[in-house]
Amino acid sequence: RDIYYIREEVKEWPENLEEYEYTISFYQRYLIDKQIKPMAWIEVGGEEIKSEMQVEKTIEASEVKPIEGESETSFKVLAFDIEVAEEKNEERVIMISLVDNKGFKKVLTTWKREEALNYIEFFPSEAEMLKKFVEIIREKNPDLIITFNGDGFDFLKLRGRAERLRVSLTLGRDGSKIKLVRRGRISSTRIVGRVHIDLFDFIDHILSPSLKTEVLTLDAVAEELLGLKKIEMKWKDIKECWREKKGLERLAEYCLWDSELTLKLSEQLLPQIFAISRLTGLIPFDVCRYTYSQLDEAYLMRKAFQQGILIPNNPKQEEIAKRRMKPSYTGGFVLEPKKGIHSDILVFDFRSLYPTIIVSHNISPDTLDCGHEECKKKNKVPDLNHHFCLKRKGFIPRNLEGVIKQRTEIKKKMKSLPKDSLEYMKLNNMQYALKIIANSLYGYMGFVGARWYCYSCAACTAAFGRFYIRKIIEIAKENKFEIIYGDTDSLFLRWPIEMKREDLIKEAEKFVDKVNNELPGIIELEFRGFYEGGIFVTVKGAKRGAKKRYALIDPEGNLEIRGFETVRRDWCELAKKIQHEVLRIILQEKNPDKAVKLVRDTIKRIREGKATIDELTIYTQLVKPLHAYEQIGPHVKVARKLRDKGRPVGEGMIIEYVITKGSGSISDRAMPVEDVKEGEYDPDYYINHQILPAAMRVLQAIGITEQEVISGKIQAKLGEWFKK
Repeated sequence: RDIYYIREEVKEWPENLEEYEYTISFYQRYLIDKQIKPMAWIEVGGEEIKSEMQVEKTIEASEVKPIEGESETSFKVLAFDIEVAEEKNEERVIMISLVDNKGFKKVLTTWKREEALNYIEFFPSEAEMLKKFVEIIREKNPDLIITFNGDGFDFLKLRGRAERLRVSLTLGRDGSKIKLVRRGRISSTRIVGRVHIDLFDFIDHILSPSLKTEVLTLDAVAEELLGLKKIEMKWKDIKECWREKKGLERLAEYCLWDSELTLKLSEQLLPQIFAISRLTGLIPFDVCRYTYSQLDEAYLMRKAFQQGILIPNNPKQEEIAKRRMKPSYTGGFVLEPKKGIHSDILVFDFRSLYPTIIVSHNISPDTLDCGHEECKKKNKVPDLNHHFCLKRKGFIPRNLEGVIKQRTEIKKKMKSLPKDSLEYMKLNNMQYALKIIANSLYGYMGFVGARWYCYSCAACTAAFGRFYIRKIIEIAKENKFEIIYGDTDSLFLRWPIEMKREDLIKEAEKFVDKVNNELPGIIELEFRGFYEGGIFVTVKGAKRGAKKRYALIDPEGNLEIRGFETVRRDWCELAKKIQHEVLRIILQEKNPDKAVKLVRDTIKRIREGKATIDELTIYTQLVKPLHAYEQIGPHVKVARKLRDKGRPVGEGMIIEYVITKGSGSISDRAMPVEDVKEGEYDPDYYINHQILPAAMRVLQAIGITEQEVISGKIQAKLGEWFKK
């Protein structure tokens, strides 16, 4: 509390002292100073006092200290979801569902009273329903409240309606109202004494790179992580239900299942959030909302305190602007692939290339260009006028090495445990938290808002990466391998002589051993696997293969795809499905005629108006508030239409739309999916801008032209393109 006043007083001193560590949040400062880890037990000394708080005991603490070791505990967890609809030109909350991990479930609604399922409770007004919501939260007294986009939707709507109806959302354990915490243009809902976990924020910021789905809806995420889907019900169905006052039970089940899915997701994701919390020292509320760089920084701040190192200040706006002016440094090396189709491919990856480079070459702001002649000679950066000290360990590599070693030890322990055991799952969450820190520290050093920013360190790490991928390419050539493709930290090779798979794998393992004998420190090459076939696709207008656009098929028939529409969000499901199937037919069946027939049949079906709206729906996420968009793409146009119709629209929302027939631009003809009837789509758009481009990405690689697809007369022979 006194820091601000002390700082102002010190500014008046004649010594003109520099100020440090004054921008660290008070809670972080306290936890760092006391060396307390969130989600771990602590010992508290003091006197018990009377309190109105909803807790078992309230203690006026005289001493707080961490307890060594870890022990598990259970929490009371509650998830909720709301439904809204427009009524009398006003958006209202019409239904709230709540479930907890003790078996409680309830749906509150302002629907007219009628016979219904026993978990549905009716209220004469929206205000009465909101009061009951508060009553249930206080009665069930959860430790954690879980939402899916609660920051961007549920709590925002509840707060707005509560203010309008003069209802106090006193959800805090001390009887306080919910609080809106703003960080830039992003706001979060905080509740005193309870942790509000927004799973959408965590998935969006941290988990999404490891997910197959690019559409981060509750439905898509639950399907991938749990194998469960939402109950099918569109916005227009909800509106119609409410307007016609029919189908209450269906709507209630839909709303309740959303809460149940959210609770089930929390059972899987909370252990990961808690593990990251313990590692970084951040409370779970922040962990689920922070980016990789913020997690890295929190981890480094605790380590700096432990090692007696002064924590650098946050850069001021002028400094950030100066950093932004720096030119982009050269990234990873990409060897142009040999276009076409290849068989018997051996794929190799560096194990955590950038983290191991940072450790092995001691890359850190405090070791950059030390000036020692020995370091200039032995640890010079390839192609750059920089070197790093070898006489003392840098702050970043010292702590990164600890993370890597700890994760390696954990993974060794996991190998001896059953995958369904509690110990395995606990260790898996720990290694996941360590992986996040290890893999993102390279990017952190190049982040303009970082306390430990070092442009040269990031550039030098990438330079070493380019050096090592080139090095193993040369070793591969010396060992008679055919080079198909190289990309940042991966290498794709073929053995020039046809042989059995077992013998090929032996050659691959020999190659790995040879390379690793020549690599310094903890940098290590791994054999990812053998693939029966692979296709490298041509960039439009280019004669050589595309960078980072390939598909592989393994001996079990599984496809591994990079850079195609099948893994992108801005293509309809039908385009993704067709491209995926064309890839499979070419790689597995080696039948170009069948692939072309599939494309032609699909085009015919679209022309005849037989494609379904579900197949043609395009999903695009709003990544900022509507008013912040300068360029108005189709999804922004549709979002505005939804808003004008009373539909709740906000940042993070997935906009679902279809391009329809008519005049005007594509954006003008983009319509919300619920407003489009079967057959109203624009066939020309979907054929020329979705199906053909997606299919031709693949077919061009084997010499098939668009004209041949349209005519059905194929001149190319697959054998000419399949590299034996």
